[in-house]
Amino acid sequence: MKLFHVCAAVAATSMLGGCFGNGNTNVSATPEAFAEAFQEVAGLGPTVTPLRGSATYNGEMQILTVEPAGETGSIRGSLELSANFGTANPFTMSATNFSGEINGVETTFSGTLTEDQSTDRSAFNEIATSALPAIAGGGETSAMALSFGGTLTEDATGVENKFEPGSNLMGNFYGRNGQAIAGAVGVAITPTGGTSAITGSSSGAITGGQFYAQQ
Repeated sequence: MKLFHVCAAVAATSMLGGCFGNGNTNVSATPEAFAEAFQEVAGLGPTVTPLRGSATYNGEMQILTVEPAGETGSIRGSLELSANFGTANPFTMSATNFSGEINGVETTFSGTLTEDQSTDRSAFNEIATSALPAIAGGGETSAMALSFGGTLTEDATGVENKFEPGSNLMGNFYGRNGQAIAGAVGVAITPTGGTSAITGSSSGAITGGQFYAQQ
């Protein structure tokens, strides 16, 4: 198993609270609303008990949109993770209904991102645990990594954004018995048909974001 360490602070942003409501079920209308929901999950505190059985998590993924001069906005989509703890490849994933404001314009995308569309030859689909010292009360913390792929097509322009190897979720478990997961999103995109509104490039480029999901 590959070893990795994820800190939720990597995925945190300076955005403050907000509210839901962009027409997509359980998807924040603004970056501020997403940040509030993300912080609520992190506020549950790390899971310190073993993960057992299976669970379904629902939440959202946020991807920061960029261009050479800097950030241009963000898009968010609904996220579902299913976990079967104790298996070699514990996760399945689906993320869809992406939309958000890019350069001041509401922008929508068609398509679904899933773990089985990943083309990464060294794809992640795993959970790693770290034992806590007795002085900290014992137990163990759990982190996860999951590669994904797929294509999001910008509805207004038809530009296709193919998610390449290097697109992944890396997060930590929070709350009692793994109630929630939150962490960082890495994204590598190659567009077809024009310039990507996500990366601001007409060739391969990268960006990042955050995600959270709760049982």
